[in-house]
Amino acid sequence: MMPEPKYNREQHLEAKAQQQSGSLAQELGEHFTELRNRILISFGSFIVATLLTFYFSADLIRFLEAAAPPGSSFFQLKPGEFFSSSLKVAVFTGVIGSMPVWLRELNLFIAPGLRPEEARIVRPILFYSPLLFWSGVIFAYYLVLPPLLSFLLGFGQEAVETRYGLEHFINLELSILSICGITFLMPIILVVLSYFHIIHSRQLLSVWRYVIVGAFAVSAVITPTPDPFTMTILAGALLLLYFGTVLVLKFTKY
Repeated sequence: MMPEPKYNREQHLEAKAQQQSGSLAQELGEHFTELRNRILISFGSFIVATLLTFYFSADLIRFLEAAAPPGSSFFQLKPGEFFSSSLKVAVFTGVIGSMPVWLRELNLFIAPGLRPEEARIVRPILFYSPLLFWSGVIFAYYLVLPPLLSFLLGFGQEAVETRYGLEHFINLELSILSICGITFLMPIILVVLSYFHIIHSRQLLSVWRYVIVGAFAVSAVITPTPDPFTMTILAGALLLLYFGTVLVLKFTKY
């Protein structure tokens, strides 16, 4: 009979390490493949939304022009200005239109690695983020832009003849819409900071005086008009979002 081979501990550990390394490499490869697929889906949704809105870009630009004071006329001051403005509008609407898709893909990618208590906070954040951003954009279009544009486009008309360049007008509108949309994401930021115990609802309530002053200061920057009504509306919306979020955090023990 042939003698049984002696147990070699070093060879056993080396084989086990190679097996674990191969398993880890395979798992990483699967994760990278999933990540690539979800990025492609997200990017594809953005391309589809951008192309679709670019097809209707003339209607969208007319919709944006409607926020200007009655009787305003816009000019294409350089070649390709309407095309570049249409492209900017299409990209903007493509981003916010595809937002639910790429947030959903993000949720599906990170969900398997989340603990139950983490999933309870991440899912509402990803769900409400586009709703809050869209609310900010709608709020800006109907309540911020009309008085702001009336002031900016009407100021100095008795001294100079004003011609409105389309591209500069579209850039201004998209900037205001983006700023208000991002500002309306404030509850998401507060929830994240509270979840990581950086702030607490008691702290947020204790600084209510500074919050009121800050809300009016931000509103004054976004709406630099002599009309206090517009500034008050925006400040009121920000304060409603802030204190509403604080109440939610208080009742959820954050």
